[in-house]
This record gives sequence, structure tokens and C-alpha cells, in this order.
Amino acid sequence: TFDFLNATIYQELEFMFVKNDQEYHGIIDLMLEYDDEIKIIDYKLKNIEDEAYQRQLSVYYEYVRSVSDKKISLYLYSIMDHKVKEVEVVKL
Repeated sequence: TFDFLNATIYQELEFMFVKNDQEYHGIIDLMLEYDDEIKIIDYKLKNIEDEAYQRQLSVYYEYVRSVSDKKISLYLYSIMDHKVKEVEVVKL
């Protein structure tokens, strides 16, 4: 579960940034910012097991890390199955 009451909520947050001469562009479905941490949540219709999603969330992580020093956690949310899965960052 996520604490929405104590978070600053960002929805459909579009970003662009460059890392290692590679340009990245994306839209973060949902980002919850707290005093000491940030939670990034990406919605999927059903499947949350595809390894490509881990890389996608890692791009989001690298962007947010470039603008904040807070701890960042990554999650996939299956809308149909009502399941949440925490995801680890992979190197881009």
C-alpha cells in the first residue's frame, strides 16, 4: 500500500534527460514524493513480469536521481490483478 495522504503526487510526469550521451524521454505514470523518499509506480494492464519493465523503471530512476537526493523505490502495478511488485534498478 502507498501513503497518498502524506505525499506530493505527480501523475503523467513527462521528462527528458541525457546520460552517457544517450537521450532519454518518458512519462512516469505516478510518482509519490515524501520528505525523505520518492516512490515511482508504473501501471501495467496485467503482466508485470517482463524484464523490459525493469529497464524502463531504471530510466525513470536515473532521471529522478538526477534531480533529487532522496531515496527512490520503484514499483510495477498490475491493474487487472491488483498486484504490486517492487523492482530493482539495473545499469543503463
